[in-house]
Amino acid sequence: MSRSPFRFRRPRLGAAAGVIAASAAVGGSAAAQAAPVVLPHAAGQQALAVRIDPGGVTARACPAAAACAPDGGKVLAVPSEVAPLLGGARVVPVTLADGKRLAKIEVSAGGKPAGAGAPEGASGSWVMLLAAPLAGKGAEPLVLWSGWTGVATGEHGEGRSDAVVVEPLGGSGSRVLVGQLRDDVTLCGRPALVGASEVDPRTMTLLKGASFQNLSAEERRAAGKVVAERRDADAAAAAFRLLRPTAASSAVGKRFAEIADGDPKTAWSEGKAGAGRGEFVSFSSADEVGITGLGLRIKPPDGVEGGAAPRTLFVATPERLFQVSLPEDAWLKESAGYEVKLPEEIKASCIAVVLDDAYAPAGAGGGRGAPSAPEVRVTIAEVTARTAFDGQGPAALVGALAGGGERSRAAAALLARGGPEAVEAAIAGYDRLDFAGRQLARGVIDTAPCAMQIPFLTARLASGAASAAQPPPGAASAGRASGVASAAPGRAARAAPPELDPELHHARDRIRRCGRAAAPALAEIVKAGAAAARVAAARELALVAPAEAIPALLDALAGARGAARRELRAALALAARSERAASVVEEEVQIERLRARPEDAQLDLLRALGPALGRVKGGGAAFQALASAGGAPFERRYLLQAPAAALARGGEAPAEAYLRASLRKDADAHVRLRAAEVAADVPSLAQDLLAAASDPDARVREAAIVALARAAAAGAKLPAGAAEALAARLASDPWTFIRGGAALAIGAMPATTAGDRALVGALADSSPEVRRHALDGLGAHRATAHIEAVRDRAEDKEEDIEVRARAILALGAMCDASSVDLWTRLALRAKAPIGEHDQRLGSAALAALGSVHPADLPARLKPLLDKDTPHGLREAARAALSAAPQCRRR
Repeated sequence: MSRSPFRFRRPRLGAAAGVIAASAAVGGSAAAQAAPVVLPHAAGQQALAVRIDPGGVTARACPAAAACAPDGGKVLAVPSEVAPLLGGARVVPVTLADGKRLAKIEVSAGGKPAGAGAPEGASGSWVMLLAAPLAGKGAEPLVLWSGWTGVATGEHGEGRSDAVVVEPLGGSGSRVLVGQLRDDVTLCGRPALVGASEVDPRTMTLLKGASFQNLSAEERRAAGKVVAERRDADAAAAAFRLLRPTAASSAVGKRFAEIADGDPKTAWSEGKAGAGRGEFVSFSSADEVGITGLGLRIKPPDGVEGGAAPRTLFVATPERLFQVSLPEDAWLKESAGYEVKLPEEIKASCIAVVLDDAYAPAGAGGGRGAPSAPEVRVTIAEVTARTAFDGQGPAALVGALAGGGERSRAAAALLARGGPEAVEAAIAGYDRLDFAGRQLARGVIDTAPCAMQIPFLTARLASGAASAAQPPPGAASAGRASGVASAAPGRAARAAPPELDPELHHARDRIRRCGRAAAPALAEIVKAGAAAARVAAARELALVAPAEAIPALLDALAGARGAARRELRAALALAARSERAASVVEEEVQIERLRARPEDAQLDLLRALGPALGRVKGGGAAFQALASAGGAPFERRYLLQAPAAALARGGEAPAEAYLRASLRKDADAHVRLRAAEVAADVPSLAQDLLAAASDPDARVREAAIVALARAAAAGAKLPAGAAEALAARLASDPWTFIRGGAALAIGAMPATTAGDRALVGALADSSPEVRRHALDGLGAHRATAHIEAVRDRAEDKEEDIEVRARAILALGAMCDASSVDLWTRLALRAKAPIGEHDQRLGSAALAALGSVHPADLPARLKPLLDKDTPHGLREAARAALSAAPQCRRR
């Protein structure tokens, strides 16, 4: 079924606009390229001769009694991009309603690129409307309009294009209209001409404000016929406004939303002269809700100047069309409402009301359906959808959400359009619904403004967090029975993460969408909520409103303990590092404000700032206020080490001195250990770390050595004597983990003779772990002077398997070509391993082969590429073959 007078139905302008479908059907045929076209004179109009050739368009107007030819006529300018396309131009004569004529010149872009003359991307036509002047009105041909049609401009969804429409009027000629097709104004998907101007035969000019019936004659003939029935005015009132106006072809004062605002005192009036035939308002609907009919209120109580009632109108959906007849002139019935009962229930996301015939108002001329007074405005006060839920209030619809079936989804769609009253009902009835009903209710609540949603969302966040924190029934006893509680003395068993709670997830998502609007409610939970709820609210507050979060979290930390305190401090760190909270952080670190808080809150703030502390104005002074306070207890000294390191990295000399003193002199080994851990990123403390490598406490020595290894790996230059000092630790420290750390540190440093000699000596260490780290260091240094010692470890069948594997990798780094045959045997043995040792040695051998990459490597590894090779080993062989060689081939 054809849906429109346009050639295509799709609303995208480039496809639907431009060339009119009716143009080929109007009087006259297309002219050949060089043959002139002559339009004979008509009553009151001169004749016109037109010729198109590569040079342009030539036109000449002739008096009625004279023969007419284009020779000697006026050459009409065409755009430069049109001129190359004139060879394919068409001249179509069009006879207007009173017998006058015009020529429609159409030049198709033909899909040609811009270089061939058409605008870039053009797919329509350039059109000129050309006419002879009226008799006695001059001798120049009249260019009524020209331009590109079917060429969309603007973004997708907001694009528009010009269109020229020739509308046949039965046996009385045609109308010619120029208007626009717009992406955002369609007749439920049908292209719709809007902003139309019509060629006025009386003046041969374009008159604005023309109406046009966008529904095709074929579709109108096939429309279902419905007669509206008169009812009391109240029948048009709606408990829920399902229909929402989205666009109108015209509207007096642009007030088209008033047609469905629930107020019969307001109205939509079309803004075109005459009966407004074809003018329309389109509505969005919910395709979950079946519409059984429409309620109409035509005349508002106070009337409308020039108002008139429709006699017939169309109700259109994307797939259906119904013609509705009003049995009487509703403008004469002050309080009348009308019911339109559709022959079948319809479900659609779009519905449009399209005017057709109208009753003539008192004093207006014209025949049936065609009032002629230009000030006539066909008007509809209210349009209401009728559904199976009519008569039910919001609470009843909320109850219908239970179950989540088709009826429930329809109820949810209505509630979603019901405004604040519907949202309040959904919130009030939420807890009484089942799981499926709650899902639908959340969708309804999501339609509300954030200010209305926030109390509900924060309550769900709090309750969801509390529920997630509670172990399932029997979990505690099951843990005790399985020995989980006793597996790590002094440490609480880690609970399994709860399954994602959809309500909790929804609350978090919507709170984050609302942003700062949620801050007051979240801050209240942080202040007075249960422990789990406070933690959950703290995270969200730090995300959505970090500036507001800082003082709220500092207040909350004052009374928090244990795990809750750790989580609140983590939220504080998240908020404090946000640029949006910078000014608040600066206020909080000011001495007077800082001292007003408990000491643990002061420490938490400095720790939360982390590396950013050095960039905060007043951060150094705040640190000094805490660091210089007398009688500093262990906890304060321990916790100040990280802030001191952050400030020292930024060049704060007092903080550096504090950290150095802690590292060298603090009486508590735990404080010295913490100082060593954080000093790794402070280059000026490398000498102090080296001294700490000989600390009496083993854990301090370990922390210092690990910090030196980190610094070396980061490219920091270690002080003179570092290799010798670490070598001494490697050779003689009684603790294995310290000797292993020393080997790691030496390996991370640039190679030195003393360092490599110490690593070779460590190959005889009693600890396999130390031997492994020593081999890693020798490989990193490519210490080929000690290759025999490394090869001995690789070939010693009594050696620890991981030590042998590390030795093979070190040999590969040293480019030990003499070991290639051994590595090949080990790699092939991994194809059918006797044990895990064959697999580990085989993988190390493959990596070493990839580094050395002998010329015959493909042949050596060919057996490992067979299909019977285990997948992991086959991929390792392919990786070795594709690895970039690290060694020069000999």
